[in-house]
Amino acid sequence: MALKLYSKLTHGLRYWLLKKLPTCQSMTQVMSESMERSLTVKERVLLKVHLWICIWCVWYMEHLHLMRDAIRLRAEKMNDDDATASLSLSADARERMKRALNQQKP
Repeated sequence: MALKLYSKLTHGLRYWLLKKLPTCQSMTQVMSESMERSLTVKERVLLKVHLWICIWCVWYMEHLHLMRDAIRLRAEKMNDDDATASLSLSADARERMKRALNQQKP
């Protein structure tokens, strides 16, 4: 009986928080930024609570960490000259990326 009540309370709290918290789309931006900079206290709290609620964002965060670790491992295996040569983009690729990013801006 107590377990059923706890389950209902937990579900209710998660549902209420889901309605109050930022969307997954805005939290994925915060997750990506957390790889590059320290988050503010507010961002960290919102992210932790969101990850408590949303399993899809937990998976997304795990994939971000996996990709980062794989890229770092690959870069370590390559010597410095090869790493800089293979990681640089061609001028054409840079222009395509710039155009794509400019088109996405609201």
